[in-house]
Amino acid sequence: MTLGLVLTLGGVTGGRGQELGSSVTAPSSPSLEAVALPSLPGNWADLPFRLTASETTTYNSNINAVPLGFALPAGQSKSDFSTTTNVGFSTKANVSDQQLYFDSTFGLIRYLHETGFDSDVYTISAGDNWTLTSRCKGNLGVTLTKSPAQLVETVGTGVNYMTTSVLSETANCAVANGFSLLFNSSLTKTTNSNPLDAVNNARTAMLEAGIEYAKGYDTLTALASVADTKYSDRTAATAVAGLATEVDFHTFSLEYKRQINPNLTVSGLIGLVGVTNAFSFGLPKTLLPIYTLSATWALTPKLNLTASGSRTVAPPTTIVANAEVNYNATMNLAYQATPKIAVTVGGSIGRNTSGFTATTLSPFFVGAQNFYSANAGLTYAMTPFLSAGLSASYTERVSDHQITPQNLVMVNLNYRPY
Repeated sequence: MTLGLVLTLGGVTGGRGQELGSSVTAPSSPSLEAVALPSLPGNWADLPFRLTASETTTYNSNINAVPLGFALPAGQSKSDFSTTTNVGFSTKANVSDQQLYFDSTFGLIRYLHETGFDSDVYTISAGDNWTLTSRCKGNLGVTLTKSPAQLVETVGTGVNYMTTSVLSETANCAVANGFSLLFNSSLTKTTNSNPLDAVNNARTAMLEAGIEYAKGYDTLTALASVADTKYSDRTAATAVAGLATEVDFHTFSLEYKRQINPNLTVSGLIGLVGVTNAFSFGLPKTLLPIYTLSATWALTPKLNLTASGSRTVAPPTTIVANAEVNYNATMNLAYQATPKIAVTVGGSIGRNTSGFTATTLSPFFVGAQNFYSANAGLTYAMTPFLSAGLSASYTERVSDHQITPQNLVMVNLNYRPY
């Protein structure tokens, strides 16, 4: 259905994505000679809304994320094909100094054989990019998402769909001489469809404040935050395994960004994270270090390199714990072979361990996990608004001497006329 919609919309403009031909203007009618009919905008970007559509076919070699040597769930296939159909709508309006926006994408995932994994997916965001006087600006918005979790985002085995609801605000108020005060907050609810992942279902309230200095090509930001995380699906019985029902994350960070030249930008972050078992502005007894180092480098006009390395402490997603300590290193290359053809290759290495948790659960669910992945992709822009892509990736999870491999091959067609 989406493929037909894409080709139909593409045919309206005869392969030109930037202009709407005069042929779409309504012709005059003898009965309407005295009526001035409005003409359509002369450019796609002038429309008051945007429409997008995409169709993706995916082959997954291990849909249940079952380790090598283990039996599949009874009556289920090891691999399967699936299709994802997405349609999107977005609009925005400027009212005085405020910009109101609404963006949405709705989709359906359908499996060829394992129809029990079929689901709807969506991303909806709405809010206000606000401005108050000439010094303060920020955002107030809500975001709702539902999407399938990847192998590096799940606990154990099985298909998992993550649903997230976020109400957030950010504020940046300039003081003087390049200094600004920052105030951020959010309310987040995360749920998982897989029963094992549901142990990490959480509701988080976050408050953050800091100061930023920006001058020329340099930006220095200092932030302090406290995030109260309540694990809604944990009971008193889980305390026997060392799992808390409420954990507060206290984070202190210092980040520096610099654009060295038009082709090279680097950034680095250092900080400390500690936890308490109740909401408190006091300093935790134990603090773990965090850091991030990243760079974006245009090696040539056609070749770009991005690389990063990090250590983070956050609520768990791939293990059952009170907190998850994640080490990750990634590198990606993007090559614009021609104005219409782009090639990407990349890889990453990661390690996840539990933090602030003394537990007696199975090491497969709480022990250290190593991740290795490699990916490659090809994109072809058939017109300014219609593109096709082919991508492949290999991901491997190693936990408690068990290896879980997964191959993904995706073919997609995208309609984005902007």
